[in-house]
Amino acid sequence: MAGRERRLVAAGVRGRGLRDDYSAAGRVFARRILAHYAVVRLLVAPALQPHLIAAYAFLAHTDDLADQGPLHERLPRWRAWAEQVASGLDSGRAQDPVLRAFLHTVSVRQLPHHWVHTYLKATDEELHFTGHATEADFQRYVDNLALPALMLIEDLQHEGGGDAVFRSRCRSFAEGLQRLDFLADLTEDLGEGRLYLPQEDLDRFGVTRSALEQGQDTLPVGELVAFTCRRTRQALTDAQALLDSTAPSFQPLQRALLELAEHQLSRVEHAGASVTRSTVGYGLRKPLSVLLRERRVIRSRSRQGAPGLDSAGWGP
Repeated sequence: MAGRERRLVAAGVRGRGLRDDYSAAGRVFARRILAHYAVVRLLVAPALQPHLIAAYAFLAHTDDLADQGPLHERLPRWRAWAEQVASGLDSGRAQDPVLRAFLHTVSVRQLPHHWVHTYLKATDEELHFTGHATEADFQRYVDNLALPALMLIEDLQHEGGGDAVFRSRCRSFAEGLQRLDFLADLTEDLGEGRLYLPQEDLDRFGVTRSALEQGQDTLPVGELVAFTCRRTRQALTDAQALLDSTAPSFQPLQRALLELAEHQLSRVEHAGASVTRSTVGYGLRKPLSVLLRERRVIRSRSRQGAPGLDSAGWGP
């Protein structure tokens, strides 16, 4: 049996039609974020891979429907999709293959439906986003959008969802990732007319939106970036405890995600005020070194017969 077939069988995906749906989800995910798709394929246990891929594909497809094109075109398209998702959660049926795969994953892994509903509601509100006035507004954004989106991935490792401690640790990770995203993609967001940094933070340092849009390398802009980096660092530090709540089958990916977030934050800190002029990525060397290290860990623990790390079907 080929590796792909073994993974699908191990994940409880049976029947040609359903397997085709998961293949469609894989194509969507790979086309949208190839590097992340490769990391999932290389670092997640075979039985969990199809479910992670289905969830990532659902998030990517939903995000594209909400973000691409003029608002007057997006609104009806988005609302039709949201209605199809809500209906599918009730019936288990859908017309879209990516959604069918995701609904099967939701059922098999007993993913709590409230994460999906909260994520959809917040995404709908995001269509009319005008900015965060205060830190409290940002925290609501994390609770209503960033955390539910993350939990659609994280909760899959625990059948039925994780416990309250697990959720609180995921919440720290969601906050850290969101703050990091606001900084790393500041230039890109401003170019699309969006500013996610709270206005009260700009006011605290006497920074105007115009200064950010113009890419000004000033002391106040640098102080604003450093302040946001400190908050981000604290959230990511708190999120390290998430490893203690992570299932063995998910630990290689979890370690990689946490470490790469810390690495990207260090790059943002080094960039300082220049984040207003260019996006900040991961680079190439660090992601490759993390990926190779975790693959070595997987092979070593598989040889030792560690639970949850059966290497059958792992990798390409």
